[in-house]
Amino acid sequence: MARPLKQGLDYFPLDTDFLSDRKVRKIINACGPNSVTILICLLCNIYKDKGYYIVWDKEMPFDIADIVGVSEGAVSEVVKKALQVELFDNTLYRKFHILSSRGIQNRFKSCTSKRKDVEIIPDFWINDVNNSINDVNNSINVGDNEQSKVNKRKSSPPHIRVGELFPADSFFDKSLDDCYAELKSNQSWAETVTMNTRSSGYNDLTLEAFYEYLKQFFMEQQNKGETAKSPKDAMSHFASWLKIELKNKKDERRTNKNRTAGSAKSVTDCPEDSNQKGTNADTAGLTSWIDSLSIGR
Repeated sequence: MARPLKQGLDYFPLDTDFLSDRKVRKIINACGPNSVTILICLLCNIYKDKGYYIVWDKEMPFDIADIVGVSEGAVSEVVKKALQVELFDNTLYRKFHILSSRGIQNRFKSCTSKRKDVEIIPDFWINDVNNSINDVNNSINVGDNEQSKVNKRKSSPPHIRVGELFPADSFFDKSLDDCYAELKSNQSWAETVTMNTRSSGYNDLTLEAFYEYLKQFFMEQQNKGETAKSPKDAMSHFASWLKIELKNKKDERRTNKNRTAGSAKSVTDCPEDSNQKGTNADTAGLTSWIDSLSIGR
């Protein structure tokens, strides 16, 4: 079995003048000292996962806030200000709802220059894919003729696999029906989520049950008034929703089991024959007392 493709970084370079950057200082002045920790946490998430971007969906503000120890509102304000001062690229955010920048991508390019295989999404790359990634391996000798230059521009560096980790259009909102149909047809995703959920302790989850939960999830979204959702956001939202739903059902079964066990114990503590014995004893005592009376003697 082939070794999984490593995409993110284990560590990344942080410039010593990071806090002196005018863009960073504007964010600190507007959002307070906690914004520094929030920014570093954002960069860690960018570099460790995809390597050069992060999808800014509905769950990310909570994830960052939970790690840093601030409110979700504080995280959202920092991101909003970072986009305003162009610390993150506004075009990529508007088109794909991702956070990235030219500097982030240049650092990722530098850190992965010696890797055998790196996968990128061309639509997310700010610089031209063929001319910007791994300048060393893609350099053109001055003495080459014009035809050689053209050929080299058209070919990607050997360690770069130009492709899509997921379709670019999965970031755009679609009607709930279309979004549901797309997720339902994505069998590899369904199998992966089912396997991961089972490994988290919910061993009774089957693929058939997964699709039933998926249907229930979209019905709930519709009842809440949702009319559109991006498939990428729906995947993330559903995975979190599924674990909560399964946990609630598990807790409910445990509560019902304890309640049933408690009822059975109460019946055992008050057996019918003990009541009968007590009644017989009381009757015998009363008869003995009546016999001891002197009336009629």
